[in-house]
Amino acid sequence: MAQLHNSEGSQFSTDTLGALSDFADRAVSEFAVAIMGDLHLQPDQMHLFHEAREQLVRALSSPASASDSATGASAEAPPAGARVVQLGDLGGYTCQPGSMACFETAKAFLEGFPVPRALVVGNHDLEGAEFDTDEENMAAWQQTFRQRHYWSADLGPVLCIGLSTTRFRSNEFSVHEVHIDDEQLRWFEQQLASSGGRPVVVFTHAPPMGCGLKVVQEVHVKNRCAWLNHSSNPEVFLKLVQKYPNIRLWFSGHFHLSHNYADSISTVGRCAFVQTGVIGECNRDGLRQSRFLRGDEAGYQLYTLDHDSGQLRLDLQYGWQDELPPQPILPDDERLCNPEDGWLCSQLDCGGGMLVEYDSKSMAMVGVVLMNVGAQDSVTLLDSKGRAIDVTDMSEDGADAVAVEHSNAAGELIRRVERNAKGGFFTIFQHNKWRLRKEQEQREAARLPAACA
Repeated sequence: MAQLHNSEGSQFSTDTLGALSDFADRAVSEFAVAIMGDLHLQPDQMHLFHEAREQLVRALSSPASASDSATGASAEAPPAGARVVQLGDLGGYTCQPGSMACFETAKAFLEGFPVPRALVVGNHDLEGAEFDTDEENMAAWQQTFRQRHYWSADLGPVLCIGLSTTRFRSNEFSVHEVHIDDEQLRWFEQQLASSGGRPVVVFTHAPPMGCGLKVVQEVHVKNRCAWLNHSSNPEVFLKLVQKYPNIRLWFSGHFHLSHNYADSISTVGRCAFVQTGVIGECNRDGLRQSRFLRGDEAGYQLYTLDHDSGQLRLDLQYGWQDELPPQPILPDDERLCNPEDGWLCSQLDCGGGMLVEYDSKSMAMVGVVLMNVGAQDSVTLLDSKGRAIDVTDMSEDGADAVAVEHSNAAGELIRRVERNAKGGFFTIFQHNKWRLRKEQEQREAARLPAACA
C-alpha cells in the first residue's frame, strides 16, 4: 500500500483514493460525459485547449435536444449527470511528461471543468525523469489527482470503469506498451461479475486486441505497443467482453487518430469500441476532436465534437435492450479517405513494404515480421521439411510454419526469420529504451576518473 503526502506534508493511503465519490451518482436519470483523448499539453498550444474546454462545457450544459448542433450557443450550468473523463498522456515533451510539474499543469487545466472528473494513466504519464521507478511515478500521479489509477463509479443507469497502465521502465520491450496488471484484471472481472447485467462503459488508454479499431502500423504495431498488454496476454480483454455482454462501450485513445475513419468505431457483439482523438496539434490527420456521450435508462447517443468548428456530430445511437450490433453513422462527405488511398486508410495496406503478422483468432495485427519488402520480392512460409506452405489455401493457418524467407526478384535469399521465444515471427524492433539508457549511463559513469577527495 503506497503512502503519499499531501501539500501539508501529512500522509494518506491509496486506499482512500478509489471511491470517486463526486463522480459517482446512481440517482441521476440522465448523464453526459465529455471524453478527451491524449492531451499532450504544450505551453504554446494552451489557447487550443482552453477553447476546447469551453466547447466541451457548453456541450455538457446544453439540453439533449440541442446536442446535434453547434456548441456555441449560450448554455446553463451543467446538469447533475455531467462528467469529464480523460484517457491519459497528459503532457507533451515541452511539458516534461510524467513529471510533477506536468501533472500540476494538467490538474490546473482539468480543474477548469466545473463538473466531476476521472482520469486513467497513459504510457507517457509514467516517464517522469525525476522518478527511479514506475511505483514512484504512479504515487506522484495519485498524489496530484487524488484518485486511484483504476476505479469504478455508478453513473445513472451505467457502471463506468477505468483501467490504467502500470509499467513504463519495467516493460519487457517497448516502454510505451500499455500494461494492465494482474491486480487490475482480477478487480475488473470482479466488477463485471457483480454488475448485475447493468450496462458497463470502460475507459482505457489503449484499446484491446481484437476490437477492430484502426491502429498505426508503422508505429504501434511495429513496436508492439498497439494493444493493452500487447506483449503478455492481450487476448484476455476480448474474452471478458464475450463473457460479459453488458460491456457496451469501450473508449480509448493512444493513436492520435481522428473519428473520420470507417473503423474509428468498431463493434464486437453489442459492444462499441470508440477511438478518441486529440485536442492539440499532435494529431496524425489534421483533425482535432473529442467524444461526447449522452445516456439515460433507454440507451445512449455518441457524438464527435469537432474543435475547429465547434460542431457536434451524431456518430452512434443505441438502446440498452437492442439485440442487433450497434451501427455507427459516418456521412460519406465526412469520411476522411477510402481504404485504397494510403496507409492511414486501411488496416491491410501497411505501406513501407512491411510484412505484418496477425493473430488468427482475433484477426488483429500483433507485430511486424519484415520491413522494406520490395514490390518484386517474394515472401515464403516454410514447414519443418523446408516445403513452401500455400498461403492462398484458406484451410492453412500457418501453424505448421517454422520459418519465413524473404527473397529478391532474382530468387536470392535476403533474410530468413524463424519463430521467436513468443512463438511468432514478429521482430522486436524496440527494446526498453529507459533500461538501455540507464545501462549506458552506468557504463559511462564507470569510465569516469574517481572524484578528488
